[in-house]
Amino acid sequence: MAKHFFLLTGEYPPQSGGVADHSALLVGELTNMAVEPVVLCGGDLGLSVENGASVYRVGHAFAPVHLRYLARAFDAFPGPRVIFIQYVPHAFGLRGMNLPLVLWLAWRACVRRDRLIVLFHEVAFPFQKGPVRHRVLAIVQQCMANLLVAIAYRILVTTTAWLPRLRDVSSRAVITLPVFSNLPESVDAQLLEQCRQRWLQRTGAQNLVAHFGTYGSGISDLLLATINQLPDIMVPTTAFLLIGRRAGAWLQQSEVLLGERAARCNVVDATDALALATTLAACDVALQPYPDGITTRRTTAMGALALGVPLVSNDGLLTDVCWRADQPCAVLAARPNGATLAAALGEILQRPLADRKAAGEHGRQWYTLHASRARAATVVKQIVAECLHS
Repeated sequence: MAKHFFLLTGEYPPQSGGVADHSALLVGELTNMAVEPVVLCGGDLGLSVENGASVYRVGHAFAPVHLRYLARAFDAFPGPRVIFIQYVPHAFGLRGMNLPLVLWLAWRACVRRDRLIVLFHEVAFPFQKGPVRHRVLAIVQQCMANLLVAIAYRILVTTTAWLPRLRDVSSRAVITLPVFSNLPESVDAQLLEQCRQRWLQRTGAQNLVAHFGTYGSGISDLLLATINQLPDIMVPTTAFLLIGRRAGAWLQQSEVLLGERAARCNVVDATDALALATTLAACDVALQPYPDGITTRRTTAMGALALGVPLVSNDGLLTDVCWRADQPCAVLAARPNGATLAAALGEILQRPLADRKAAGEHGRQWYTLHASRARAATVVKQIVAECLHS
């Protein structure tokens, strides 16, 4: 019978990144439920207690030379063990091709009888035409994913879009566990109203539209096209609040293409999670376009849903069925196109306030049921308990 529960992640604070934040928040939620994993991650070698959790750092990379430190951490506790893996291939070093680590985990599962639970945040680099190094990367990462599927006791995915990339999962129970928001899931109503009034006075707008993201090329292109194609009559009454570390750089690069509409775009300087959440919650709408379609692995979209902000996004190649069936978005544009997204944004902004609030509340309820931290921790706790008692 398994006795100890480990969470293995390639990123963990103080490292930045979505998986680092996700791991820390999940550990905190599990600890509140009296489930206390030992966190295994990169960093200066050693064991410490961080925010009430035991954290064992096994070196700055998960290279083969460091596997002895990982083994030492496992073997400090009697086995067999439950190992929950936050799987993102690039996070585990060796340029995203850490096949030795996956082979070693397979050995642990087969020989030491450790039970692996794998949550696929990502699966593998897609096969596509391009440089040879990209094709090699895709092949190696697909082999890594296939091996993990073969040895895992339980498999979870952050989006159903990953299922076609996972070999031989059709006959196995796979749990879809949407990512939760990395921002606070609620904010103080008084602070929210104060924040909203500050932005309305500063911009002279009637409607505040947020975009929260990293401003990568595909998403930022759609954002630019959507702002530029918003009907002229709506521009003077609308202010765009750009949230994210690269927002300022994107706006500076896009000023010429935005023309006069650049004046309607405002960079949110706050970096504190609560301040960011308060600003997002103060907005009338969140505009979150994605070239491949909205999926349940998008933390930026989940941030809006958690706070009850009406969400405008788009359908696409990877979009999960739930976005069409359950309709947590206030408006889901038919395709990733600036014109259709601008029409969707205009439509929600013209709705009565009560309708917008109802749409936001519907999204919040969907998030609470399917994607919240409490839901994620409950699912993980149940799987771990199953491992411990079987």
